[in-house]
Amino acid sequence: MKQTPKEKAKELFNHYYILIQDIGGELGQEILVSILAKHCALFAAREVLQDKGNTDDFDQYSYWEEVEHEIENYAE
Repeated sequence: MKQTPKEKAKELFNHYYILIQDIGGELGQEILVSILAKHCALFAAREVLQDKGNTDDFDQYSYWEEVEHEIENYAE
């Protein structure tokens, strides 16, 4: 089953959050890790959007626009 844009946004954010936390996040730096994870997830979503912008697949483009929007709504 295909993920909703909200679920995909959460998956991308969590992926980068865990990656950054494992590399060097220390207790007390959760805010910094969250900010970095949000920006990494946005970068990934925007890369997909850039690729999808060159195709005629409007549904996929629209899906990734919603993913981007969901990530942008995450608090910093």
